[in-house]
Amino acid sequence: MKKEKDISNNVKNSEENLKNEENCKCDEHNCDCKHDENCECDCGCKDGKECNCKEGECECENCGCEDCKCEDCKQEEKAIDQYLALAQRIQAEFENYRRRMADQLVLERQEGVISVIDVFLPCLDTFKEAKKSITDEKVLEGVNMIENKILDALNRLKVEKIETIGQKFDPKIHDVVAVMHDENKDDDIILDEYQAGYKYNGKVIRYSKVIVNKREVK
Repeated sequence: MKKEKDISNNVKNSEENLKNEENCKCDEHNCDCKHDENCECDCGCKDGKECNCKEGECECENCGCEDCKCEDCKQEEKAIDQYLALAQRIQAEFENYRRRMADQLVLERQEGVISVIDVFLPCLDTFKEAKKSITDEKVLEGVNMIENKILDALNRLKVEKIETIGQKFDPKIHDVVAVMHDENKDDDIILDEYQAGYKYNGKVIRYSKVIVNKREVK
């Protein structure tokens, strides 16, 4: 009889324990449940995972701690920062390369234009000499027309002739080849042009060779 009574008490206790575990509502991180499927707490035992975080280290599979101090998380954050820094450096280097290439293309184009202009300039010089010996007005008109056509083409390439006669001498664009004395003109006024000068994009590609005035010292 005693044995049967003990068995009955054990069954009753087991039923009560089971009932208590099925209705578990324990606090977070203090779960002692053994039946994970019926646990209603938020500690993670329902998923079969428990947080064993300790100060300075983390054993969680996916750490969600805002102030996590574990080495794995630190290494991961460090690697991300390194990749971001590398990406920024690559982007900056590419932008610098793109700007250098654009500047290089502009420079090469300008050099190409200047090389073509250098071929035309001696041809333009011959017009000036040819017109001195032309007496026929119609022929002179035709020569002037051809010269103007060439000058217009150069202007479209941003090439302009440097002004000389009647202008004040400027060493930045003019080159003195001779001096004359005219008391009716101011000093350093250009009296004549020996060879025309030209600028491309505002930069002198050939200086004007000029004759300037200097009053005689009395």
